[in-house]
Amino acid sequence: MEGVIGTTLYYKGFSFSAHLRYSLGGDVFNEALYTKVENISEDNLKYNQDKRALYDRWEKPGQHARFKGISLTETTQMSSRFVQRSNFLKGESFSAGYDFPKEWIEKAGFSALRLQVNMNDVFRISSVKEERGIEYPFARMVSASVSVTF
Repeated sequence: MEGVIGTTLYYKGFSFSAHLRYSLGGDVFNEALYTKVENISEDNLKYNQDKRALYDRWEKPGQHARFKGISLTETTQMSSRFVQRSNFLKGESFSAGYDFPKEWIEKAGFSALRLQVNMNDVFRISSVKEERGIEYPFARMVSASVSVTF
């Protein structure tokens, strides 16, 4: 199940909107686990590891671990072990704006004046840790605009 919940509020020239995207019950193949934890190449051992390759791996006989030891370089085949249940909630978009009163802006020769701030991908809460660079960042965007109508 996936969807978006949103709302927009207006009060005395101010506006605020928020939209949250959610997903419940989906499955995803976590490629970072497959390529950078379990099947990391010898070249990438030094330069491009996921920290789970160091901390969630097999280290000593008899240990129950999710991933094989980092020194074991034979290829592991794809399997359902790398498929994870994906549930997430993300702050998809937020905006705040202000429409100046007509009596103020008409003195300046305008027919409308609006200030707006928009934010996208503000936060993400997920059951799957996807590799997105250092410390799993997601692109966040903030923009501002001034709209003037003459």
